[in-house]
Amino acid sequence: MKKLAYLALASASLIAFASPAAAQDVTGTVNITGTVAGKCLVLPGSGSTFGTTVALGELAQSNGSLATDLATRFSSIGGAGLDARVVCTTAAPTIAIDATEITSATAAVAGYANRIDFTAHVAVDTTTTNDIDFSNSSTVAPLAATLIGGRLANNGGANITVSASNFATPNVTDLLVAATDYTGKIVVVIGPGV
Repeated sequence: MKKLAYLALASASLIAFASPAAAQDVTGTVNITGTVAGKCLVLPGSGSTFGTTVALGELAQSNGSLATDLATRFSSIGGAGLDARVVCTTAAPTIAIDATEITSATAAVAGYANRIDFTAHVAVDTTTTNDIDFSNSSTVAPLAATLIGGRLANNGGANITVSASNFATPNVTDLLVAATDYTGKIVVVIGPGV
């Protein structure tokens, strides 16, 4: 009987060793990484340019001197091209502005002008402040990249508005030379900064 008891005990021991070990958890980890580059773009469409042509029409009054309503005419175009929605992925975007005088290729002599200077203004909306004014006169060097002062507003509407003022010839008494074309421009560059 003792043999049977030993055999039964031995069998039970073998069964205990042969049964599977207690279940263990296994953990797998998948790390996900990515980056966002500093960039600025025009919405909608994610392009990199905005603008238009402002046709001021006749630049001279009936007496030949510079028209006095050019700033009003410039602003009256409104909307597309003068207003834009620009967004940047960075917290410290910059703005640079270059106002280039409106000129004609026709030579000017004493008492006449083939150049009209002006001041370009760019009103910028950030997430905390609206209509921050940045400007550049065509009589001075371009405004170099300058911090805007915060993230650009991203509320679905335009956050950049371009206007112009202070149109003038070199001398108030100058008459504009007759020419088919006078051209100038305003270049606005919004950069991601750092």
